[in-house]
Amino acid sequence: MKKRYTFYSYLVLCSTLLQPLYAGDIELPDIGASSSIALTPHAEEQIGRKVATQIRNSHYIIDDIEINEYLQNVGYSLVANSDDAYQNFHFFLINSKQINAFATPGGVVAVYSGLFLTTETESELASVVGHEIAHVTQRHLARSFEKANKMSMPILAGMVAGVLVGAASGNGSIGAATAMGLSAASQQAQINYTRANEKEADRVGMRYLSRSGYDPSGMPGFFQKLERKNRYVGSDYPEFLRTHPITVNRIAEATQRAEQYKQTMKRFNNPLSYRLMKAKLTVLTANNTNKVTHYYHEKVKKNDLSIHPEYYYGYAQALFKQRSYKQAIKILIQLHQYAPQNTSYIVALAKAHIAIDTPTDIKKGLQLLSKTFQHSSYNLVIVMNYANALQKTGNIKKSIKILEAYHKDNFKHPAIYKLLSITLGKDKQLVNAHVAEANYYYLQGMLPSAIEQLDIAKRMASKNDFYTLSKIEAQKKAYKEEKELYSMKNK
Repeated sequence: MKKRYTFYSYLVLCSTLLQPLYAGDIELPDIGASSSIALTPHAEEQIGRKVATQIRNSHYIIDDIEINEYLQNVGYSLVANSDDAYQNFHFFLINSKQINAFATPGGVVAVYSGLFLTTETESELASVVGHEIAHVTQRHLARSFEKANKMSMPILAGMVAGVLVGAASGNGSIGAATAMGLSAASQQAQINYTRANEKEADRVGMRYLSRSGYDPSGMPGFFQKLERKNRYVGSDYPEFLRTHPITVNRIAEATQRAEQYKQTMKRFNNPLSYRLMKAKLTVLTANNTNKVTHYYHEKVKKNDLSIHPEYYYGYAQALFKQRSYKQAIKILIQLHQYAPQNTSYIVALAKAHIAIDTPTDIKKGLQLLSKTFQHSSYNLVIVMNYANALQKTGNIKKSIKILEAYHKDNFKHPAIYKLLSITLGKDKQLVNAHVAEANYYYLQGMLPSAIEQLDIAKRMASKNDFYTLSKIEAQKKAYKEEKELYSMKNK
């Protein structure tokens, strides 16, 4: 007899499985009494911040600054052309072979690496991201919350936990089960997108796609790809289809709609940035390094560098992962000579030189990054790699100078503060290191941890250093006020 689970037993299973994954339970804010049905934009923002924090804490997101920046650029190019360009969004790339993506109230959009790698063009990837953005801007999930009142909160907690369980276990069915609760009635009535929601997200998402200069046919193209995959794999179909069912009519409507759009701005359907990041992600997530190295080696033998540089780049990344640094350098030099301004090639070549760890090679790597930094001091990927290289090769002071200059003149980024905290710690500037760590936690949405770091900094500061103590106290006061502002506890 097949064992059956209730919705609540799946939440219990979910929380049990999740315990070894990361510290901290899936906890979402209290949004008030069940009678308070309306989910305000403010409440949505609170949920988004909390969910984003939980996903960051899970340690199952892709931790590569270059790939993440690429995804942010795709996401925000669509947000800029959406119906709510001022909505805060959090884009995540989850390390899982599952073909999936999801959105939550408050602008959380997560794409699984398996889905990214299944796409064949940037427009296909953007079509999925745009579809999820549309679910947020059209308040589909928020409206479901309003209909189902407070009971939706534990269901959303189960969704987030299920996403992380599935990613960690590699078992899509477990992730889908815990994420969706496996209660057909609850799923349909409370969190599952209705057909009308899906239709609207397709229509609105395609409008965002076209406005942003992407090829609208990327949406029906990706739908067709998933539908074919579903046809051949039987019951083990992509997780994305569990929550976004694809029908023949849906594909036909998307195809017809795509043909009606007249693009005013053309974008390469498959730009080099997309192809390079897909190759890098392929290597990064590969379980068998030898196999992926062989794959790209065969591609290099059969394809010219001028036509498919992504194969050469993927081969170099795989060689680097194998610690075959000298071989990787040979390939990367070819790429760099072919396109001297390409920062992906520069960063990869510099890292390979520095990894060899000889004075000559370290010098070559630092010179490459230094030269590029001179005219790209605003480029986060260059700044992070150059500062990190300086720190690891002993030039701590210069690393600190570069990081501090960046965070003063550019948009604040948590990665900058994390590296700055580490570098300041190595320079024995412990008070400043804890303040930088506080800034990192703050930008990650982790206010209690940020306040804790400021308390540590305050205890370590000299009692006579009134200026530093005042700054820390003022920052702590601001964080506490914001924590209170974003608290959703009943008073």
